[in-house]
Amino acid sequence: MQAPATPSPADANLVEVTRDIGFAQCVQALKSLLMATPIGWLLVAWFGWSRAPHERMLCWLGGFFCAWLVSIVLLRSMARAGPSRARHLRHLMTIAVLDGTCWGAVVWLVAGFNATLDPWLGAVLCGVAAINAPVYITYFRAYAALMGALWATVMLAALARPPHAVEQELVYGLTIFCGLLTYHMRSIAQRVLDGIGLQLSNASLASQLSAALQLVQHEAGTDSLTGQPNRRALDELLKQQVSVSRSTGRTFSVLLLDIDHFKLVNDTHGHGAGDDTLCAFAQRVREHLRQGDTCARYGGEEFVVVLPGTTLVAALEVAERLRQGVAEASLMSVPLVRTTVSIGAAQYLPGETVEQLLARADTAVYAAKRGGRNQVRVPEEAATA
Repeated sequence: MQAPATPSPADANLVEVTRDIGFAQCVQALKSLLMATPIGWLLVAWFGWSRAPHERMLCWLGGFFCAWLVSIVLLRSMARAGPSRARHLRHLMTIAVLDGTCWGAVVWLVAGFNATLDPWLGAVLCGVAAINAPVYITYFRAYAALMGALWATVMLAALARPPHAVEQELVYGLTIFCGLLTYHMRSIAQRVLDGIGLQLSNASLASQLSAALQLVQHEAGTDSLTGQPNRRALDELLKQQVSVSRSTGRTFSVLLLDIDHFKLVNDTHGHGAGDDTLCAFAQRVREHLRQGDTCARYGGEEFVVVLPGTTLVAALEVAERLRQGVAEASLMSVPLVRTTVSIGAAQYLPGETVEQLLARADTAVYAAKRGGRNQVRVPEEAATA
């Protein structure tokens, strides 16, 4: 025979969270019920005033009122602190027992004096049991405590009062009704909690799937070596900038960066050092960019910087700052790697495509390479404009 599976820590935690939520929902529902409880007193007083001794009726109302005040105080203390099963379980159980005891006491104090009143009180108590069921549906233990207190008080009344003072049909009927209701409530309450747990589980699964999707999307748009946006992400960003420019007239510029003599780094120090150099270069570029600017790896030792809302003049200032930042200090100390960068700057022209914009920036980079490297160039048409 196979042993039952041991619940995993995650499953056990889900059960505890579900119970905590059920407890909090029960406390929330109890607020409305307690506020409506005096209506039940008035109903009993109205029907029983002419059928039971007034002093007994007043004794029951007074005792119930005191218990009701205690319950209100306990409920408000839970509301102020935030309902917590760990801290407030005794409070909720006390409210349930007080409520059940007070309703059961109506049989002890008021029943047995009128043949019409007794079955009517039985119907009232059955109604109380039914009305409380949905309130305590998310925390069955409290409902069981209420019903147990109600039934025990009625039984004590039947035993303590003179024989036949309390109609036996009332006791039997109430016992059968409360027993069946409590029995079925147990399974219904469990299904409600299972539903809450399923919602939590689905929400957790949806959150995990969303996080996984975001991770996949992030990885799909990120260069695995440098951590910068890759060519795919760059294309999307440039398309967005083109769309914004066409709809608002707001221009933007790009800088195409090509590390000078990068092959020499690989040949001298190895490809591992070359990879480290690319990472260090990307970090250096980030340090000299403005907020809102984006650096993406274009391929190999080439990077593209997107400068939203930037004219060519302002782009040249950013490019010169980048060129100086790379040239003035070594990228790595072990092994020692010093390098420079050639930069081509281009401003988006209305009507051109992303490919045309990058092609102009690439032409400017080649001009910088031919001109001796470690410099910033612009496309020929911009230089002569």
